[in-house]
Amino acid sequence: MPFDANGVTAIPFDSNGNASLVPGYLAVSGQTILASQHNPPLEDIASMLSQVVLRSGVTPLSGNLSAAGFKITNAASGSADGDYVTMAQLNAVIASVTAGTVPTGGVAGFRMTTPPTGWIKENGGTIGSAASGATNRANADTEALFTLLWTNFNQATLPIQNSAGAVTARGASAAADFAAAKRMPLFDSRTRFLRGADDGLGYDASIIVGLAQDDLIKNHIHPITDPGHAHPQQGSGSPGGVTTAKYEAALTAGAPQGTNTANAATGITINNNTGGGSETRPRSSVVLYCIKL
Repeated sequence: MPFDANGVTAIPFDSNGNASLVPGYLAVSGQTILASQHNPPLEDIASMLSQVVLRSGVTPLSGNLSAAGFKITNAASGSADGDYVTMAQLNAVIASVTAGTVPTGGVAGFRMTTPPTGWIKENGGTIGSAASGATNRANADTEALFTLLWTNFNQATLPIQNSAGAVTARGASAAADFAAAKRMPLFDSRTRFLRGADDGLGYDASIIVGLAQDDLIKNHIHPITDPGHAHPQQGSGSPGGVTTAKYEAALTAGAPQGTNTANAATGITINNNTGGGSETRPRSSVVLYCIKL
């Protein structure tokens, strides 16, 4: 009697996976053993041994094994190609990749309007613990970034605040200030281009990490060629001047005109082919700058 459609035989498994004979198939002392009683259990045993996965692992699977929604638990960590990996191994790899690829404090531009998971906008707001009332993010997951900024930048660059948002003195450590529900301000990268620090190059040692610069145009000269000309001078009879009447008469007669030595302010507006603007900039493509927690 082999397995039926439900995988049941005359020798069922108990809850621990042990097989046992059902009553009626067991012979009693003095009873003649009939083929109908003797053969089916042996056939079941042969069928069962051909289908089951033995605990020792000596028999491989011959098809897909459905867990029917259950989990394989207490598994050892995989160690070779073809091994399954445990959840602990997978989490360790994810943490390693995340930490190694984008460390805390990394800044990146995203083509989206909200930050991806693990990032916050670098918008000049504040971060701190859940009790800090921080304007950008008040959560325990900001402590690593809080500590990094506290350690790398002084009070003049990033003035720390109390939970009410007022500037206050720094404590003994970043951990102490975070525990005291203080806020740490972020840099503000909105509408700004990011620039590399001088970092020993010698071009301009004042260009250091954290510096914020306003827009600026380098001093330069627009050459103008003056072919030479004279400015008519109008006066009221004072030395070197002429009256209005004499000035008009001189113009009419084509007389030589004097030179005006008084200062005169003038300006030149340079428009680009779009009609000018309020800033100087290269071609740009706008993104949302965020910082890694």
